[in-house]
Formats: sequence, C-alpha cells, structure tokens
Amino acid sequence: MANSNPRGRASALIGVALVGLGAMFLLAQVFRINLWNFFWPFFIIIPGLLFFVGMVLGGKPAGPLAIPGSIVTMVGLILLYCAITGHWDSWAYAWALIFPTAVGVGLVINGAWSEVDSLVNTGMKWITTGFAIFLFGGLFFELLIFSRGGVGKIVWPLVLIGLGGYLLIRHNRGQAVEVSASATPPVVEAPPQPPAPSTVQAAPRRTRRSTPKTPVTDFEPLDMNRGKKKEQ
Repeated sequence: MANSNPRGRASALIGVALVGLGAMFLLAQVFRINLWNFFWPFFIIIPGLLFFVGMVLGGKPAGPLAIPGSIVTMVGLILLYCAITGHWDSWAYAWALIFPTAVGVGLVINGAWSEVDSLVNTGMKWITTGFAIFLFGGLFFELLIFSRGGVGKIVWPLVLIGLGGYLLIRHNRGQAVEVSASATPPVVEAPPQPPAPSTVQAAPRRTRRSTPKTPVTDFEPLDMNRGKKKEQ
C-alpha cells in the first residue's frame, strides 16, 4: 500500500492540512469573516507541524524533531488563542504551556516514536509540572491581578488577613511552648548505683593434696673386698 511508507503518510498529512485550510477559507467567504486578522499565527503553526513531517520522513532516528515541533506549534496555538479572544494578558502564565509542557509533549512523542520508554516517562513528568504551573498561575493572575469584577479587591485583603493570622497563631504557640518548658522542673537523673554483689558463691577451689616425699637415703657402695680382708 502507498500509505504504509513514511512518504505516503507525510503526503497524507499535508493533504489533510490543505483540505482544512481550504475549508476554513471557504467558510470565511460564505460568512464574510475576515480571517486575515487571525491567520498570521498559522505562519508559526505550520512550520511547527513541518517538524513532525520531517520526523515521519526520517523514521525513528528523526524522533528528536518532535521536541522543536511541539514548542513551535504550541507558541502558534497560544498566539492564535490570543488573536481570537484578545486576551493577551494570558501570556503572564501561558508560558508554562511552552516550557515545560510543550517540551514534555515532544519527549513523549519522541519516546513513543523511537520506542524509548524512559523518554515517555520523563515527558509525562514535564507535562504534569507544566500543567500545574499553568493552573496555579491562571488562578492567581485571573482572580487576583486581571479580575475586573472586584474579586481581586476582596481576595487580596483575605489573603493578608489569613497570612497575618497564621503568623500570630504561630507566635502564640511558640510562647506557650516556652512557658510550659520553663514551668516544668528539670528532671534530675539519679546517680548510677554500683552493681549489686553477686549472690552466687563460687565453689570452693579444690586443693591438690601433696604426696609425702620419701626421704632419700645415701647407700654406701658395696665393697667386694671387705670379706676377703677379714679372712686374711
């Protein structure tokens, strides 16, 4: 089949992109929508997608192309959102979708394409971190900084009150601990006692009996000539 090789898949992706662009321009002409005010981010999105086309054409060794492709495509998508909604202030926290989120997406695609599980695991950690930064940053800036409904005017004093109350409670707890520590008398340790004498008596030591020594007598040497002298 023609679509089984990398070039066939790349041509299919390009064909889908061209069909989508043609349909978008056709709808703009029918409904009289000026797309040129919102079309310029595609000059960034399309080059980002071309990195993925190069990855498909290059096979598994070209897997690292997914990382710059994800970064450039994410930048274009954020610009497209800002161009459509006019909410350019979102860049204060939307950068987290580029780094580390888009980098993590590129690592996941690279690992899945190259069949390297360690890259997929690392990419998922980066994606989780990026989404957490984006979420907390969005809540902070949208509720406290960019709020136009007076929410920030209420939340900021509440935050200050909560922080001051926490510091006061912490200070009072520290003083209570110091007072309780000074009120309790110090514990005097008893001096170490000598060990008790052992009640087990040692068995009497057996003395070795000394055997009496036999006196040593001096024997005179036998004189063989003594009898002969008497006879003479």
